[in-house]
Amino acid sequence: MHRVTFLDQQEGENSPATDVDRRLADQSDLQWDDETDFVRARPPGLRMLRAAVAAVILVGIGFVIYTGGRSWFATQLDPEGEPGAEVTLIVPAGATTGSLASILESNDVIPNSTFFRYYAEWKDFSEFQAGEYVLQVNMSADEAMAVIDRGPKQIEYGEFLVPEGLWVPEILQRTASQIPGMTVGELQAALDSGQIEPRYRPAGNDSWEGLLYPAKYFVEEEIGAAEVLAKMSNEFAAVTGELGYGGAERKHNMSAYDVIIIASLVEAEAKTDGDRGKIARVIYNRLNEGIPLGIDATLIYGKQSRGEVPTREELDTPGPYNTRHPESRGLPPTPIAAPGSKSLEAAMNPVEGPWLYYVRIDAEGNHAFATTLEEHNENKAIAAELGFLDS
Repeated sequence: MHRVTFLDQQEGENSPATDVDRRLADQSDLQWDDETDFVRARPPGLRMLRAAVAAVILVGIGFVIYTGGRSWFATQLDPEGEPGAEVTLIVPAGATTGSLASILESNDVIPNSTFFRYYAEWKDFSEFQAGEYVLQVNMSADEAMAVIDRGPKQIEYGEFLVPEGLWVPEILQRTASQIPGMTVGELQAALDSGQIEPRYRPAGNDSWEGLLYPAKYFVEEEIGAAEVLAKMSNEFAAVTGELGYGGAERKHNMSAYDVIIIASLVEAEAKTDGDRGKIARVIYNRLNEGIPLGIDATLIYGKQSRGEVPTREELDTPGPYNTRHPESRGLPPTPIAAPGSKSLEAAMNPVEGPWLYYVRIDAEGNHAFATTLEEHNENKAIAAELGFLDS
């Protein structure tokens, strides 16, 4: 323990410390047990310096975090590096901004679908077309939106025409000749493969005759044989559906397939639209009367000899397609041509009338219709005199 003693100054001495000394002299001795009794007095300026340093450090840390975070956020909308390989993707009809963002992310076009969606909504990017798009891997959100905003890839189309009245082999030949790179063999193999299910064809029947709709078709340049034939089959189903072939049983007491056979007969026989409904009525009347149809076109189809007039021997030989034979009853087993919409309409909705016969009567292909054999022979005589009698 240490003692501190303050000495009195002489009276009259003028010292600036006199008052302090006197106050200290009145106090008892000051004692310290150990150094922990000391209180170190720090200048106030040091505290301010340390607070300033701490503030600078915090600001620095915040700046680093902000800068790094901002950089990361930026890469979610504009990734580093240039766009890479091309990516072809399909945007389906009815796609939302969210589903579009998912499609883009799953194809590596953009890095983050969530950021893209919010960014697109902020940019009011909500309307786009369905279709095929060609983008690139590692695109920015703005780059991807610019491509999509221009619209989908324009599909290059080719076209081919299938006229009414053709047989299946002729349809395949005509189609193959109009589509580059396609062959008759590929088309036939597609028909035989069972990939396409024709409408109305009875079980156990493998004929495609009359079930491929004749029309002009537009197709993508890169298209397969099965896709081409599916278009024709689907169009046939659509047209016959609209014409009410599903109700054939109720309306005509026969299957839709039988009505299609009648339509094919009309297609083969009629030369003018005004005759189609009447020829269809003659066929229905003969079926109801149990009379042979007497149509040469069925025999020509059975022979697969277009343009050849049947011989007497052929006419006298019974067969499933010889409707001129006296023993023939009913329809041939399959259609004999590809009926168009007007023949399909005529078969489904024939004109009302009592006719049982018809014969071509003029250069335009119009027919004269008769109810009795006597009337028919008179019409035949006129047709022969004019040079229009076929046989």
